[in-house]
Amino acid sequence: MDMYVIVLTVISSLVAVLLVVLGIQLFLTLRDARATMLRINGLIDVMEHTSLRFLVPLTNLHGFMNGVKSGVHVFETFVSYLKKNEDSDD
Repeated sequence: MDMYVIVLTVISSLVAVLLVVLGIQLFLTLRDARATMLRINGLIDVMEHTSLRFLVPLTNLHGFMNGVKSGVHVFETFVSYLKKNEDSDD
């Protein structure tokens, strides 16, 4: 065989082996990245659940405060009505 054919065959074989090794490394890296993304997703889900558990009582407190505010407004209106009627009776 010609020397060029042997050199090209060896180089082609080395490039093929190198590409196979790089493909395997890429596959392993992508698998690790997927596992990391799944862990991050689980962590985000836990944080979301925890924050929602914290926000529900605050939302209830906000509703309670709005109810108290409305009640105070009704009471103030009633008191002003009583004062107005008391002043008109005099």
